[in-house]
Amino acid sequence: MLDTFWNVFGQMMVVLVLLLIGYVFNRKKWMPKEAEIVLSKLVTLLFLPSLTFNTFLTRCTMENLRQYSSLVLYGSVLVLVMMLLSYPVAKLIAGGDSYKAGILRYCISFPNTGAVGTPLVIALFGTMGLFQFNLFNLGVGIACYSWGIAQLLPSHGKKTFWQSMRSILNPNFLAMVFGGILGITGVAAKLPTVVFSGLERVGTCYTIVSLILTGFVIADYRPQEILSDKNVYLVTALRLAVIPCLVLAGMKFMHASALLLTMTCLHIACPCGMNVVVFPAAYRMDSRFGASLVLISSALSVITVPIIYALVTAA
Repeated sequence: MLDTFWNVFGQMMVVLVLLLIGYVFNRKKWMPKEAEIVLSKLVTLLFLPSLTFNTFLTRCTMENLRQYSSLVLYGSVLVLVMMLLSYPVAKLIAGGDSYKAGILRYCISFPNTGAVGTPLVIALFGTMGLFQFNLFNLGVGIACYSWGIAQLLPSHGKKTFWQSMRSILNPNFLAMVFGGILGITGVAAKLPTVVFSGLERVGTCYTIVSLILTGFVIADYRPQEILSDKNVYLVTALRLAVIPCLVLAGMKFMHASALLLTMTCLHIACPCGMNVVVFPAAYRMDSRFGASLVLISSALSVITVPIIYALVTAA
């Protein structure tokens, strides 16, 4: 159990180091302020869509969907439950603030599986584990890149139906749709390998640049601004402790398989996703609340994720 704890703990420390790099680069003025806009645009318009497109292009096949249908089903049901839960939680905490409510709905629904969950899976289980984790997150990705991203775009909650639809049809959602179509129809198998290698190289920039960007944004605020909001600690407790414990206890009660339990644990125990910083920064909105959530939840997850994973695997 201790070996498992320290293995996961080491991976979590990498997340904090990358956040610290961004923080130091901003404080030391080693990058101009304009870098925040440039990096956020690269993440939202290039790195993340490339990662999304490549994932669905290579993983979304009929054979994979049939063989691991239970993973896809459980992941899809889980994210649907989280999305429904996010509405009363966001209303309770944010009140009438539609911008903050959108961030809260995203945080409750989508943990940071890209920067935290994926590296953990690779370190613990290798490429086969990553393949299974991607399938578990297939439905999660569909929801995240459509409904989820729409929660973070400007004026969410104050748009007409067609304006909301245009928010959903963002680059990440389009990358998911076209990648999935090419994967299911078998067209992806006929593409040259240079397409996959190019997409993979560009997509791998997402995690590193997003974490550095998040640290860069956090450095714009005084520590008391980041650490003083009590609601941030409430949401962090829900994200890191309450929700994971309830979900995993429920799956234990239903006698879920070890594979499903592991994939669920490495998904649900992760901290708040970085997009709550990246997208507000890209549209020049106030990203302080999102930065607070990411910083505090990421820092505390260094302890909570290893503990929850160790308890699940030991039981």
